[in-house]
Amino acid sequence: MTQSERPILIVDAMNLFVRSYSAYPTMSSHGYQMGGAIGFLKTLSRIARECSPTNIYIAWEGGGSQKRRALYSEYKLGRKPEKLNRFYGDDIPDSDDNKKHQIISLLAMLKCAPVCQLYLSDCEGDDIVAYLTRGPLRDKSKIIVSADKDMYQLLNDKTSIYSLHKKRVLHVSDVLEEFHVHPHNFGLAKALCGDPSDNIPGIKGFGWKTAARLLPILCSQDDLILDDLFAYCHSHVAESSLYKRIIENEETVRLNWRLVYLDGSMLSHHQSSQIDSLIDTFSPGVNRIGFIKQLIKEGIGDFDVSQFMMTLSCIDNFNNARIE
Repeated sequence: MTQSERPILIVDAMNLFVRSYSAYPTMSSHGYQMGGAIGFLKTLSRIARECSPTNIYIAWEGGGSQKRRALYSEYKLGRKPEKLNRFYGDDIPDSDDNKKHQIISLLAMLKCAPVCQLYLSDCEGDDIVAYLTRGPLRDKSKIIVSADKDMYQLLNDKTSIYSLHKKRVLHVSDVLEEFHVHPHNFGLAKALCGDPSDNIPGIKGFGWKTAARLLPILCSQDDLILDDLFAYCHSHVAESSLYKRIIENEETVRLNWRLVYLDGSMLSHHQSSQIDSLIDTFSPGVNRIGFIKQLIKEGIGDFDVSQFMMTLSCIDNFNNARIE
């Protein structure tokens, strides 16, 4: 793979952590769960080995989007807890305290690796990913690491997605084949269908298949706007009551679109400037001893730090990285 072909990795950090927390059975010698942190590191290592990225940006949640909650107070309320894909008998360490502990430990370990971590207060990781993708990295080849279908709307000729669910890289054609909706218009379709996981109600009677069937314009590569959607419904209203239902629920659709559309605009100027500064000033560093000390502190003795660092040696300037 040539230098020009090698991508940048943008990791949807909380999405990867939660999946790892739910799937990896790693326990520390102190008797508490560490699967979220260790699973995160192992998955990152595997993907880096497969994709050979030039840089890795890890986008963390920062307390959620105040702007979205201001638009819709029920946004993301009542989320169900993750299911654990493991057996611990009657003692399942599924606590918020444990998750926070693992994330803090993971942040400390990643600080010892040549990756750039991005965290902003009052901000969703999705919005950081969107800003990077549509902003400073828009002309770079990049792969977003996530299992979140919201990221599909960011796909284009420069942006792919490594699906943690499918364990492979997805492109525009994959989304078109599965949903019959072009990634450019994925946000419009989602505004109709809603998103139960984020507590966003859709229009009654609308799922992805129905949206694609009634609104074939959604499969167009044209980057449609809401007015295009409503104009199509008005011109076909005599053909189905569902077109009328969309028109009658225009206010809901417009609100949903503002909640689900990812373009980085949910960030304030100050937040976007912070990201720009973090990227511009980042210099990769390698601190194997610090990494090992954190593992020892957590009672993890079977993680190969040297192998992990070796898989990240593809990162630009790795050989010139600060060694501590």
